[in-house]
Amino acid sequence: MCATAGGADRPLDPTEREIWRTVVRGGWGLFAEINAAMSEHGMSQVDLRILEALADERERGISELAATVHMTVSTVSRQITRLIDEGSVGRVERGTDGRHRFVRITAHGRRVLDRHMAVRDTVIRQLVIDQLSPDEYQTFGEIFRKIDAGLSERRPD
Repeated sequence: MCATAGGADRPLDPTEREIWRTVVRGGWGLFAEINAAMSEHGMSQVDLRILEALADERERGISELAATVHMTVSTVSRQITRLIDEGSVGRVERGTDGRHRFVRITAHGRRVLDRHMAVRDTVIRQLVIDQLSPDEYQTFGEIFRKIDAGLSERRPD
């Protein structure tokens, strides 16, 4: 979808703007609560995102991983170096040149991921799932699937 299709380049009207502000307030507030809960346990959402992206047991290159988690290559590279040092992620040797690093989650990383998810899931249950009906939560997921699909169309292959 292009930026000018269907009048998409026009500004938000007051109602649309207020709805968007509500989304932002709720989203930032929710992420602040998740960050606070994870920080209390010495965890970070960045680690969680990276480990979740590696949890499918597939090895991934740093660039692919960065695109998957919506972070810069330099940020992911720094995080991966730290996660390798702590044993949560391991390097995968390939016959390619050294500029392309591939990594995979380790058994230790899976245990770390499980602890991170338990903390995150508790917050999500309390602040999101328990606040919505099952139908509302289902709709919430469908909305973000559509948003993600639209974002995916904009990303270069």
